Parts: sequence; C-alpha cells; structure tokens
Amino acid sequence: LDGYTRLGNPLGDHPDMRKVPGVDFSSGSIGHALSGGLGMVLGGRAANRRFDVYVLLGDGEMQEGQVWEAALSAAHHKAGNLIAIVDRNGYQLDGQVDDIIGIEPLADKWAAFGWQVHEVDGHDVVALATLLRQLKAEADRTRPVCIIAKTSKGKGVGYMETEPGWHLGYLAPSDEALAAEEIKRGGKTQ
Repeated sequence: LDGYTRLGNPLGDHPDMRKVPGVDFSSGSIGHALSGGLGMVLGGRAANRRFDVYVLLGDGEMQEGQVWEAALSAAHHKAGNLIAIVDRNGYQLDGQVDDIIGIEPLADKWAAFGWQVHEVDGHDVVALATLLRQLKAEADRTRPVCIIAKTSKGKGVGYMETEPGWHLGYLAPSDEALAAEEIKRGGKTQ
C-alpha cells in the first residue's frame, strides 16, 4: 500500500487483472465496467453457471452513456446476479458531480431502468455487509441490483473530503502525517 498509484506498483490508478488477485476485469476508462460485468453474467449463463458479479462505479461515472446502455440491457436480460455498487460521494476529478452534470434522482433512474435499488451509508460496514448477505440469499432474483453507497471522499480527513484533487491523490509523507494527526485528534478511524 505504501506505493499505491506509483509506477510499477500492482495497485495502480485502476485495477489490473494481471496484477491484482481477485480482479476479473481491468478497468480504465470510466463507463465500461458495467458492460464488462454484464458480459460476465451472460457468459456464465451461456456456460450454465450462475455466480454473482459485483461492479463498483463512481457517481461521476453516471454521466457516461455506456453505463445507462448496460443498465438497460442488464434489466432486459434479467441479469439478477449482477450487483452494481455506486460510490455516491458527490465528487469527481473535475469537481462536484452535480455541478458538472446533475445525476439526481439517481435511485429513481436506476429503478426506472428496471433495477432493484437500495441506498445505504457506505461507511456503515455492518449495514453494507448485511445488505450483501440478504441479496446473496435471494437466489431467484431476476432483476439486477444497484446499491447506492452514500460516502464522503477521504472520510475523516477534512482536507481530502472536499478537494477534488484527492480523486487521484498520492499520499506523500507530509500528507500522511497531516492525515494521521487529524484522525488522532478527531478520533476518526474511517
């Protein structure tokens, strides 16, 4: 983790399936991961295998047309084992998401596309794990699922929470010291 996003580190800006165990799809340009996830679901169906596919999306990514094409297609194909988790933190690289292109009412949009929608505090690990277990128990689900996880970018470190530059920020030693001090001072651990 000390070299996260640094050249040569397996944990670069975007997950690389050749370098990170458990990552089945290398991401990069925003907007295409949901299509890749749907392809995995449909490929599994063609091979007579059923497994859940989880796709993580950023809220700024909701501005990409390919996301909505994949959402429409997933509902059409009754891809019930596709679960999209949207990190709704309100920021993207260019600024606040809703200042760039507003995406609300986000939950209503996913529902209108035929998805089962859940909203959760993305920092509440127990609530998120409970929801994921409930979804796992729904073996006969035919509608894909969208979980909107409401979060704060850089939670617990004030100078990161509202600064878009931390979208791809490198935690230099001086930044690390400031962050650690703020977390200790405020008792924030998440």
